[in-house]
Amino acid sequence: MSIHAWPFANAHISQVEQPIQLGFLCPHNVRDKRSFSGTAYHAVRALEKRKDLALRLIGLHERPSRFGRWRKPRPAYDLRQKDLTGLDAAVGLVATPLLAQLAQLAPGLPFLHVTDATPKFLREAYGWAVPVRMDALEADVASQALVSVYSSESIAGRAAKDLAIADLTATCLPFGVNLESVPTAPCPKPSLETVELLFVGKDWERKGGDIAVEIVSTLRALNRPARLTIVGPCPENLSGRPGIQAVGSLDKTRPRHAKQLENLYARAHFLLVPSRADCTPMVIAEAMAHGTPVIAADTGGIRNQVHSPKTGRVMPLYSPPESWAEIIIGLSEDREDYLRLSEAAFEHCHNHFSWDAWALGIAALLQTALAKPIP
Repeated sequence: MSIHAWPFANAHISQVEQPIQLGFLCPHNVRDKRSFSGTAYHAVRALEKRKDLALRLIGLHERPSRFGRWRKPRPAYDLRQKDLTGLDAAVGLVATPLLAQLAQLAPGLPFLHVTDATPKFLREAYGWAVPVRMDALEADVASQALVSVYSSESIAGRAAKDLAIADLTATCLPFGVNLESVPTAPCPKPSLETVELLFVGKDWERKGGDIAVEIVSTLRALNRPARLTIVGPCPENLSGRPGIQAVGSLDKTRPRHAKQLENLYARAHFLLVPSRADCTPMVIAEAMAHGTPVIAADTGGIRNQVHSPKTGRVMPLYSPPESWAEIIIGLSEDREDYLRLSEAAFEHCHNHFSWDAWALGIAALLQTALAKPIP
């Protein structure tokens, strides 16, 4: 097995006279910013901007209706009614069943398999009851793909073993920042007299919301002034605890909520990600885009995202709150040291978590693969 990380800063591909006719498959609605945390939406927008690609959406791509937020659309997995003629290649984003259908309907059509996890990882880390048959389906799709593209080096590194494909070539292309607008400079940070901590998550238990609460309680018990702002569901018995501010769930597709979240990222000194299980949480890139360092648990692809110790810290999984508090105190003692950490987080985000860079990597992989004779 070989793993390749795309060199973003030096990525260049030659212009082609005719753009690649590219089909895009995804089980999530690529026109809905709320679906899949906006990942499919932003991925498609980046691909559509490229002149060397002519993108054709296959699958679910209806624009959300006025009442869409109360109705979760179901993906269309039947590709038999889709127009596949004239395609040079396809890209499937977390679309294993769709790619399996595509391989049957259009034998020989080259495709890229883009994902952020393996079935085995989802069972081990998330505790999800992923059917065993999905291992064989995932392996079959990965073995037929031109390249398997993973969002983190950690998942790419375990893919060959998880899928039992010794000669699997796995490429790492990190996802971009799922924000409509990204700051052009690190956001000014408030005084470190009180450490501002931020937690953003919908799944309280898996994301470690209770751990974040214990961290701020530990800091305050050590006489280190600290405040934790919680975005997302929060148990009612915690919302009134000293040092806790619960703002509820925020929808980035609503301008007022997006602005509020932007202000929270800008104000925070640190984003806490004490997840018990995760792949590549998008909040890490969003925080770094605002110059907010991240302190996170070492699970899934988080270690590659955080780039410790230059942009934050990665904590051993299940570290006690006291260990987190010790790190936070150490990083917030000197303002100049902290500001260097903030600037490094900002630079790392802009150099590595760009949807345009991701789309460039996809285009380069396609051009390189399609230039070779297909057996």
